[in-house]
Amino acid sequence: MGVARVAAAILAAGSSRRLGEDKVTAELGGIPVICWSIAAADASGVVDEILVVAAPDRIPAVEAAVRSRYPDVRVVAGGATRTASSWSALAATDAGIVAIHDAARPFVTGSLFARCVASARRDGSGVAAMPLADTVRRADEAGVSVEELEREGLWQVQTPQAFRRGVLEHAKAQSLGGSFTDDAAAVVAAGGRTHMVLGERRNLKITTAEDLAYARELVAKGLAAVAGTLGTKRVLPR
Repeated sequence: MGVARVAAAILAAGSSRRLGEDKVTAELGGIPVICWSIAAADASGVVDEILVVAAPDRIPAVEAAVRSRYPDVRVVAGGATRTASSWSALAATDAGIVAIHDAARPFVTGSLFARCVASARRDGSGVAAMPLADTVRRADEAGVSVEELEREGLWQVQTPQAFRRGVLEHAKAQSLGGSFTDDAAAVVAAGGRTHMVLGERRNLKITTAEDLAYARELVAKGLAAVAGTLGTKRVLPR
C-alpha cells in the first residue's frame, strides 16, 4: 500500500466580527494573514495539496490575497459553521490524510504540521495542543469561584488537526448536521479517539483587534517570521 497523499485545509470562512476587519486578508508583516499558514504548510515537506476554505462572498478577496504568491492553491466555498467548512474541505480533496488548520493561527510552523501528519499516519489522528500550565477554576454565574479543577491531563487544543480520511468521513456521517468547536470534538462525538501532539506557545489565535496588534508587534520585533521562502515553492495537486 502506498503512502497516503496529504492535503492541508486552511479554514478562513469565519465572520471576524470581533476583529472588525477580515483577519484572513489583513496585513501581517506585509503579507496577508492567510499566506502565513499556507507558507507553513508548504514548508512542512509533507503536504501534497493546499486548499483554503473561504466564505462564499469572500472568495474573490481571498483568491486575490493568495494567488499572487501561491497560484496553485485552490480556494473553495465554506459553510455557515466551522464544522460545515471542515466538511467542505473534506469534499474538495481525495487525499488520504487531511490536516485542518485555522487561518487565524498564522504563526504555526511547518514542523508542527509535519508532527500532526506523522501522528495521523501512525495513530489515525494528530491534534496540536498544549498541556495546561495555569490553575483552572470553575465559577458560578456571578463569577464566584466554586472549585479548582485538577489540571493534570488537561490540554489546550490548537490546530493543525490531522486525520486519516476515514476518521473524518465517519465523524461527518455521525454528526447529523451538528456543529462542533473543532474537528477533534466531532471525531470524539462519533466515538473516535484523538491523539495529542505537543503544540507551540507561539501558535496563538488572532480573534480580536488586540490580538492582531500583538501579532504585528511580534513580527515588527523579529520575534515571528513567515515559514520558508514565501511563494517560491508551488504545491500542486497530484
